[in-house]
Amino acid sequence: MVKQNKILIIDDDKDILTLMNIQLQKYGYQVITENSALKALDRLSYENYDLILLDQRMPEIEGIEFIENIKNSHLLSHIPVIIMTAFGNIEEAVEAMKKGAFHYITKPINFDELDLIIKQALNFSSLEKEVKQFKEVLSVDLIAESPQMKKIVKYVENIASSDVTVLITGESGVGKEVVAKLIHKKSKRKDKPFVAINCGAIPKDLLESELFGYKKGAFTGASIDKKGLIEEADGGTLFLDEIGELPLDLQVKLLRVLQESEIRPLGSNKSKKIDVRFIAATNKNLEEMIERGEFRKDLFYRLNVIPIHIPPLRERKEDILPLAKYFIKKFSLKYNIPEKELSKKAIHQLLNYKWDGNVRELEHVIERATIVTLGNKIENLLNKDVSNSYIIRPFKEEKEEFERNYLIKLLEHTNYNISQASRLSGKTRAELYRLMKKYNINKK
Repeated sequence: MVKQNKILIIDDDKDILTLMNIQLQKYGYQVITENSALKALDRLSYENYDLILLDQRMPEIEGIEFIENIKNSHLLSHIPVIIMTAFGNIEEAVEAMKKGAFHYITKPINFDELDLIIKQALNFSSLEKEVKQFKEVLSVDLIAESPQMKKIVKYVENIASSDVTVLITGESGVGKEVVAKLIHKKSKRKDKPFVAINCGAIPKDLLESELFGYKKGAFTGASIDKKGLIEEADGGTLFLDEIGELPLDLQVKLLRVLQESEIRPLGSNKSKKIDVRFIAATNKNLEEMIERGEFRKDLFYRLNVIPIHIPPLRERKEDILPLAKYFIKKFSLKYNIPEKELSKKAIHQLLNYKWDGNVRELEHVIERATIVTLGNKIENLLNKDVSNSYIIRPFKEEKEEFERNYLIKLLEHTNYNISQASRLSGKTRAELYRLMKKYNINKK
């Protein structure tokens, strides 16, 4: 059964209330009317509404004051308000919108126009709720149900307030950057930049200029001065991921930055003082690299003041289910699909799989399952018996399966309205038609 949106109409003119009640019910809304603004405020304290239609001029409280009451209330601030105004009161209606009203409509009312504005307001309100939910989901600091991760969280809280350098170690995908962000968030630098750089992802010939910046004319193509990432992080935190990939010549320069708290951009003869907290991370054994002459011992000691080791996911199974449920919620909101449950079989698979790719692999598996599962319960995560590894198919096949399933869900959600599907997906209408033709998808 389709949910009827519940609308509260407030106007001191009872004839207008009667007319609006009749007309809006024809459009499929559940309508409650109130000819007293004070009684309406009282009603809002114990009844839920999806939208409020409010006359600007009322004897007890004017529309603007009513809106201020609504928007200052934590419980009511999410309700969209549409102001009804006489032709001569447009300025007041605009002022009401500045105070938080969604829109206004002039009397005598054009009900087709009003229905359109109501639908826009309800859609906007729904989107705001989704964005709020998504932010709440993403604001989770760190999933920590296992004793190991609880210990790390407690340790982070103890060391975050200092500016001491931290070295985070652990396998690829365990969540080293998540811990680095948590340190920053808990520190006195939380309102300053958190800048992350993957030392292994940037070509070595560009890495120095990315880190230290350069002056105009320092090399061919340097047409302007450019700040480096270390300077971009001034006042905040610089996260150096995959520090073991840093070339030896740059290790010397980074050591000087750590010792002197200053940088010298390429092409400059002057140094700049910087105030940066450094957090480094690696999945390599730096001590073994030191023995092979691949990493400087003095830099290692500078970085390893506070060591934090994150154990692999297979060694902290208490975190697996909470992480999986977090990712289900995250991707359900991201793709605008109903949140699914995990079946007993899926839970068994989660807890018995070895997760060589750690949290990153778990996230990818849950994202795929959330998208391709058609029912309300995820029955199978790994496509084969859990005693074996996940079936790896060619990238093209995985991509095409994702595209096809995503497209079907998108078109079903929009009832094959290509314009709406285009807005939601970020794809052009031409791209959507091309994909529909490619995968032989049509409304029939």
